[in-house]
Amino acid sequence: VKFTVSLVIAVLCPVAVVGNALILVTIWKKSFSRTSFHILLSGLALSDFCTGLIAYPTYASYGLILSTNSAVVRDTPQPTNVLGKVTVISAIYLVTITLLTITLMSIERWLHMSGGFSFTSHRRFLVLVVILFLPIPLVALYFLNPSSFPIVISIEMFISYCVTSFAYFKIYRIIRSHQNQTQANRIPGNFGHSAIDVTKYKRSVATILYILLLFSICFLPFIVSNTVNVLIKAGPRELNITIDVTMVLVFLSSSLSPGLYLWRMRDIRNGFKQLFVCRRN
Repeated sequence: VKFTVSLVIAVLCPVAVVGNALILVTIWKKSFSRTSFHILLSGLALSDFCTGLIAYPTYASYGLILSTNSAVVRDTPQPTNVLGKVTVISAIYLVTITLLTITLMSIERWLHMSGGFSFTSHRRFLVLVVILFLPIPLVALYFLNPSSFPIVISIEMFISYCVTSFAYFKIYRIIRSHQNQTQANRIPGNFGHSAIDVTKYKRSVATILYILLLFSICFLPFIVSNTVNVLIKAGPRELNITIDVTMVLVFLSSSLSPGLYLWRMRDIRNGFKQLFVCRRN
């Protein structure tokens, strides 16, 4: 199982790196007006890019060594242990940043639609600092108290999922309210601006909902399996198999996200096309 999982992750690696690199270049090429949503989206793409660049190859390499080269593990235990630690640190750190960014994107859309909230330069800096430092305690917990780590990481993922779902429920209520107001007033009057806002943000909300769906498919199996393993006190072999299989789905998120952005976001898609037009010219 570990050998197959490692091969799959190795194949997904260039997709994640190239795809997210193109998304980052598209957003920062200034071919369209960037909003706070695009800033957060670029943060998510950067996290996925680093996942493909660091976490993918280290996880795949470590898995291949453990599954095919027992002599290497026996003869050079120190380098193998170092590779294992780098794998764990990069996976925990980058996956946590991805979760926090997805959650923050949903909260930002909710606050923006409900009260005109937007990220100032100062707020962006504070958010960046918080997101970069929050995963560090989780990494430390893995090494200091490994028995409690599966419980804590499952709780953290579940809370992130619940907060994101709640934010989109509130956004749905806001959109429904604006639509009802517009239908009740044939002459928009004071509601004209609200109707424009709804039209403007409905597609970005739908985009993040698709990101949430991708998040559910890729991360919920890991959350559920981790929780079940803790409850039934699964043995080391069963635990390792479950983690390996569900980690494929976790890493799959970083490879599929660029395609989702191109499919759902017209400005990203047009900016992406302009990259190749400029290159030809």
